[in-house]
Amino acid sequence: MSLNIAAYAIYLPIISFIMIKTGWVFHKNGEVFLISLFNGDKEASKNINKLLLVGYYLINIGYAILSIYQWEHIGNYIDTINSISQKLGKIILILSIMHFNNIFWLKHLTHSKT
Repeated sequence: MSLNIAAYAIYLPIISFIMIKTGWVFHKNGEVFLISLFNGDKEASKNINKLLLVGYYLINIGYAILSIYQWEHIGNYIDTINSISQKLGKIILILSIMHFNNIFWLKHLTHSKT
């Protein structure tokens, strides 16, 4: 069996779990944050929260597909672990930067309106 296929078989469940669990936590806890940012406007907060969740999932799915497409040939087991770790670490860093960027801009834009 090719080590690339083994790496895909390990990578896909891990990235799926991270994607679904993190997205759900952001969605669930983010609504309270958005309600406070939008001065109690629950309808706008709910809709923006849904849009953020959809965008989050689309970025994750796109990155996972691109990661598999651009995956280099793996020659041994050490390279397999290194490759999986690099791919997972990169998406976690990108998503954390995007999350804090979203919080910054939402907070900045809502406070500039008042």
